Parts: sequence; structure tokens; C-alpha cells
Amino acid sequence: MSSRKPLLIQSINPRTIFTIIVWLILAWVLARPLQGIGKNVYLMLGSFTNNVFEGLSQSKSSAEELLQSKKLLKKRIKTISELSIRINTLENQTKETDRLKSLLDLKNHVNYKTITASVIGRSADNWHKQVIINKGKMQNIMIGDSVLTSKGIVGQIVEVDNHSSIVQLISDPSYKLGCKVNKKNILGILSGKTNSIGLLEFIPIGTDIMAGDIVVASGIASRNLSPTYPAGHPVGKIIKISRKKSRGSDLYIEVKLSEDLNTLSDVLIFSPD
Repeated sequence: MSSRKPLLIQSINPRTIFTIIVWLILAWVLARPLQGIGKNVYLMLGSFTNNVFEGLSQSKSSAEELLQSKKLLKKRIKTISELSIRINTLENQTKETDRLKSLLDLKNHVNYKTITASVIGRSADNWHKQVIINKGKMQNIMIGDSVLTSKGIVGQIVEVDNHSSIVQLISDPSYKLGCKVNKKNILGILSGKTNSIGLLEFIPIGTDIMAGDIVVASGIASRNLSPTYPAGHPVGKIIKISRKKSRGSDLYIEVKLSEDLNTLSDVLIFSPD
């Protein structure tokens, strides 16, 4: 009894089988270089992806570093600002201490009854003419008492209340102060012009004075009283001499005041009696 081949095998043509085998061999041969290309493409894609992720990571790190730097910079700016405030405070305290020390030294050298006071205000209408201090009748302040600092003459008490007083400044054009050019004994009268400049009057043309000469309180007695101001206490320094704007034969002389009347804070008051 003869065996029969399966129906599928019976229907396959040997030539077809041979053709299939040839194509398989050809596909295998061609697949090897394609496999290398695919591998290279895979490696290239992998490298590109890694570079992209590394770039993103670096960008993220840079952004984080930048953010941290900004926070650190902001913190340091705040610290610098706080230190600047502290330095300014210390400088102001040092200046205040120096002012008080200079007033104490002056008080020890002036042979009058003296009282220290602080400037607490100014009148808007008389800004360069008057200041208000925090001492008055209760502290034995009297009209006519003189006011000065270690740097120079300030003015004179013209009004007194229980706990405050008004000082007429030497920068007031109506105020007259007896002065002399130091070391030359040339006498004159100082009147106010601005808060920093005074006019020295009644100095004849031809008088031996020059810019840079120091002007001090004359110390001349008035109305049988002791000198209103300590003789020789600074008033200012001559900065300009001319014949313009002068009256008659007098020189026109501008004096830079020794004390800055715009920034007064602490003063010394003393009475000539």
C-alpha cells in the first residue's frame, strides 16, 4: 500500500521552493549591512537623545544656579543696606558725641553761667533768622542771653517761654554783632546776609585785610555789661573784599560764618550778668 504525500506538499512546485530559498538567502545577505546601518542609526539617535537630555539637565542646573545667585545677591544687598544704616547711625552718634564734647570743653573754658540746649524747631517765616531751643524760664534762660557753639557764634535769646526760647540768629540782616579781624585788631559790625554768609561793615577802603583773615567776636562791653560774647570766639572767615555795593568809603566784605546755621542741633547758652 503506497503512502501518499500531504495535499500541501503535493501542491508545492519544486521550482517555487527553490525560488523561495534563493530569496531567503538573498534577504539574509542584504540584511547584514542593513543591520549595521540600523545599529549606527540607533547609536546616533541614542547619542542625540543623551545630548538633548544632558543639555536640558545643564540648562536646568544653570537656571537653578542663576536663581540661587539672585537670592544670594538679594540677601547680600539687604545685608549691605542694613550695614549702611548702622554705619550712618554710628557716624551720627559719633558726630553727636563730638558736638557734646566740644560744648563741654567750651563750657569749661567760658567764665559764665552756661546751659546746654537743643534746637527743636524753626519758623517757616523766619527760617534763616530764628531757631527754637528746648530751654526757657524754668531753666533760668533770659532775654539777652548769648548762644554759641564750639565752632562759632550763633545768636541771642529774644523771646522766652517756660520750657522753650527763640534765638535770633546772626544770619538775620537786622542783627548787629561787634567783631574784629583777628590778629589785626580791626573793628567792624557783622550783619546777616544768608544762613552761611555775613557782611562785615564799617571797614574803610585801604585797610590791611585780605581774603582768608579770621573774624572773631570783639568782646567789647555794651551798656556797662560784660561782653555779650567771649572775646576772640570765632565768627567766620573773610571770603570776598570789594568796593562794589559799599557805602561811602567802606569796603564790601563777605564773611563765611564758622557755624553752619542750617544744621544746628546742640548749642550753649550763657548770660553775661
